[in-house]
Amino acid sequence: MPIQEAKRSDATRAALLCAARDEFAERGLAGARVDRIAEAAGCNKERIYGIFGSKDKLFDAVLIDALQEFTDVVDPLWKDGEVGAFVVRLYDYHREHPQLLRLLTWEGLHRGDDAHDIDDWRHGHYRRKILSAMAQFDTDDPFRAGMTTFLICAMPNWLNLVPQLRRLMLGDRAHDADAIKAVMVPFAEGAIRSWMETSGPAPAARTTGPDGAAGAERDDLVDDDTGPDVAAAAERLRRAQAEADAAKAALGAALRRANADGASANSLAKQVAGTVSRPVVLKLLSE
Repeated sequence: MPIQEAKRSDATRAALLCAARDEFAERGLAGARVDRIAEAAGCNKERIYGIFGSKDKLFDAVLIDALQEFTDVVDPLWKDGEVGAFVVRLYDYHREHPQLLRLLTWEGLHRGDDAHDIDDWRHGHYRRKILSAMAQFDTDDPFRAGMTTFLICAMPNWLNLVPQLRRLMLGDRAHDADAIKAVMVPFAEGAIRSWMETSGPAPAARTTGPDGAAGAERDDLVDDDTGPDVAAAAERLRRAQAEADAAKAALGAALRRANADGASANSLAKQVAGTVSRPVVLKLLSE
């Protein structure tokens, strides 16, 4: 494919993902219309089928794109190990960017526990998340690690997901983000501290894996080349994260130099399209 044609195709795909995210977040999988998405993206709706194959597959691409953007912007819990700081990052992100939670809610309403994937990205992402949680919470049990992470995330996410209940419960302070965080942070930190002190040793027997399959072994969570040793797998992940952090820092420095030399944020975002998202570019430029 010629370079110019490839660039046009990438631009069309990006425009469709942006328009579809708005449409799906507002109306869900069943209520969204491909003609509205195509019109908002400035292209023919046949392009949706040509690029993505179907409306369902477009939804899958939109959701994973939103998840990838989230992982680029929000530092994970295991980066600094601070539960309070993490719930604040999570709460603030979803308060300012409500679409991802809405997309996940629509997916659950339409598909139940059937999480569609593309190129195994979601499964790989959550396998790595559970491995990191096992190291963070000093447990050999993937269920315990997954459950702990799920509960930590549930607190800030639920506050953002049901604003009507937040209003009923908190009254005039329902939108007082500082007051909410002032309660949420020590509550989360205290809950985790108490749980770690009272939960006792983790069982070493077979347990339920992160995919819900009964009897999944611990080494199902790691690639074949890492083996069943969780400590080794966690160390490998830490090294990879350190390399990724270094690469992102180098990219940020290069972006800021280019921006200082006159390159606009939009042009820089286009140059790194497919590597990091535009919000990440803006975040790196502001650092």
